[in-house]
Amino acid sequence: MFKAQISDGEQISCTDYESGEFGVRLFGEDREFLAFVPYAHLLWIGRVDDAERTLW
Repeated sequence: MFKAQISDGEQISCTDYESGEFGVRLFGEDREFLAFVPYAHLLWIGRVDDAERTLW
């Protein structure tokens, strides 16, 4: 599981993501599209455990 931190303070949980030229595409289960986040608004994206703690 992954979590994306967006510049407005929102966090989006996802099961997978793809990096592109202009930002990241976030996906849920069964590769369901959740959101597109431009790099200008993305603070970080990283793996989290089942308790949603960031794994560094």
